[in-house]
Amino acid sequence: MISWIRLHWRPLLALALLIVLPLALLGKIADDIHEKQPFAWESPLMVGLRAHAPAWFAGLAKAFSTIGSARVMLPFCAVLTVWLWTRAHSVARYFLLSVGGAVLLNVVLKLAFGRARPQVIPWLWQEGDTSFPSGHSSMAAALAVTVTALVWRTPYRWPVAVFGVLYTVIMGVSRVYLGVHYPTDVLGGWALGVAWSGGVAMLLWRRLREAQTARTAS
Repeated sequence: MISWIRLHWRPLLALALLIVLPLALLGKIADDIHEKQPFAWESPLMVGLRAHAPAWFAGLAKAFSTIGSARVMLPFCAVLTVWLWTRAHSVARYFLLSVGGAVLLNVVLKLAFGRARPQVIPWLWQEGDTSFPSGHSSMAAALAVTVTALVWRTPYRWPVAVFGVLYTVIMGVSRVYLGVHYPTDVLGGWALGVAWSGGVAMLLWRRLREAQTARTAS
């Protein structure tokens, strides 16, 4: 048993961090929202973040929300998918399934829960759809996991991973700062993006590695 764990600890750790823990978090938040359980800590956190964040953060938050919007992300991902298709069809299909699947699942959950947007602090950004889970946050997390998986066999994996984490965190915090999402919306979005894209990466990992190895050899 010990030798088996020593041999498989990396896949087990990836399974825990990328799938089990995010799904547990998403399930807990979703269940509490469904049961209309209050999150007493959310409003004070939103008010405190708006009050104590530096003045320049407003511009940064709006810039991140613009970058993470559908009108920017959809064309960007479409162009990236086409570019990946010219290099390896299987990699392009992986990217589309990983990122596109997270987006579609986010839409389904938004429709299923229909959570109203917060009215805690004045909005600094206009939104029209429902609140849970945060689409910006789930997209950022899915994109970070997907791109990190794509470069995992290169020297760039850790810089890309760190950049992806920073991008995802700032995106989520920005949405709370702007007043258009509860913190639990963001946590749910992060969990959704990581769990879905992490699951796709683990499921297709062997094919992805084969495609990357073939591309490097050529």
